[in-house]
Amino acid sequence: MKTKYILLLGITLIASSCGEDFLDKNPKLSVTEYDIYTSEKLIDATMNGVFSRFKNSSFGGGNISVIFDNRGDDLVNTGNNTLAHSDTYNFTVAQNSAMNPGFFQAGYQAINAANTLKENLEQRDNLPISEAKRQQYIANALFIRDISWYYLAQVYSQPYAFDPNSKAIPIHTEAVTGPGFNDAPLWTIGQIYDQIITDLSSNVISALPNNTGASFDPTIPSQAAAHMLLQRIYMAKGQWQEAIREGEQVTGFSLSSSVREMFDAPYHTAENIYSMPFTNTERGAGQRHPASYIASEVGYIDTLNTRTGIITIPEYHLATDSRTQFIKVDPATGRETWYEKYDEYTVMVEWVHIFRYAETLLNLSESYFNVGNYQKAAALLDQVRRRSIPVGDILDVTSLTGDALKTAIYNERRAEFLGEGLRGLDISRRAEDFVHPAATTTAGKWDTVVVATPSDRTTYCWALPSYEILVNPSAQ
Repeated sequence: MKTKYILLLGITLIASSCGEDFLDKNPKLSVTEYDIYTSEKLIDATMNGVFSRFKNSSFGGGNISVIFDNRGDDLVNTGNNTLAHSDTYNFTVAQNSAMNPGFFQAGYQAINAANTLKENLEQRDNLPISEAKRQQYIANALFIRDISWYYLAQVYSQPYAFDPNSKAIPIHTEAVTGPGFNDAPLWTIGQIYDQIITDLSSNVISALPNNTGASFDPTIPSQAAAHMLLQRIYMAKGQWQEAIREGEQVTGFSLSSSVREMFDAPYHTAENIYSMPFTNTERGAGQRHPASYIASEVGYIDTLNTRTGIITIPEYHLATDSRTQFIKVDPATGRETWYEKYDEYTVMVEWVHIFRYAETLLNLSESYFNVGNYQKAAALLDQVRRRSIPVGDILDVTSLTGDALKTAIYNERRAEFLGEGLRGLDISRRAEDFVHPAATTTAGKWDTVVVATPSDRTTYCWALPSYEILVNPSAQ
């Protein structure tokens, strides 16, 4: 009681000394929703908070690239640690697997933050921001919501190319503001893709910033990033002319002189369309990105597939190919063992890339191939390949047609984006089997073993986390 009395006395004295109107003031010890939307600075901060949700290390800030590389076939997970995605690699992800709930939760936190901001900007009058900024922030929110849906659907659904009616994930188009709002039905992957296309209309995209040279900021959504997301969606749907249309609208970018430039400071290159930036402050806050998953105290977990991976094909392991600089040799064995694009293991502030212009070109190459324009497809493929192999190439891609050209496009994507997660996305998009290198050989070549096929949902797809099933009865 004595302590309580002293505290009350202190409050009384402070109130007295501050004048009679003190108790009528609203001390800013907390920020209310009303406060946010009466201040341009707080609206800006809220927008940045939405970006940070997507950038969470369990989601866009690293985990995405690791998940889809572990689902692919150019790296091998040599560990048995589920926190380092051993179950992702082995296609045994269950409801409560170590990395599953965190990935799901981070994705939906980004979605809900985006929906919340979007609704407030749409519904409130007399906002202290310009109409152009309001429309840009609404478009930002739609983009973050849509790209989050896209990545979640890639692991929780069978591919669109296998079954466009495959049940995918719960969809919230409105903000979840409290108890009673958790119920949401599972949408099919086709419905999700169609909603993304509807969301990113030409009017929405035009509200986003365009590439205007030095002033372009690749760390926020842009018109180019939206076109890239739509390009991926249309490719997944097999709508190649639409994919070409989206890709051709990604203008003002060019390939860097070297892929290495994308993974070293200052990261702001003419090839960078959309990336997740990191700072020392974020490192201290416990954020992580791919470098922290590749290395461990006892050695390297995600190692190169030196049996059946892309580097075992001579055309993609040339001495004159600058991408081979990422291949590291284990000093203990003298063998090529791991791949290092993200090589900052102490500071770890490298930007994690979501979209870069090399993908735009290779997406267009694959799309032009699928409409029968082999010459255009080969020319676009050659741009990316020639950047890394200016001399000494043993493969003339400009002379290829038919299946040989298709194989070259597929393989170039594997070589170009090794360590960035695109391989796992490509396999699923084409509704192909996931394979691992086997421990046996045939005629002197390593065999492969199928570990997941699109028709078997239990292995091909992750199970929805048990807590989602508990709070959302419709997620069945």
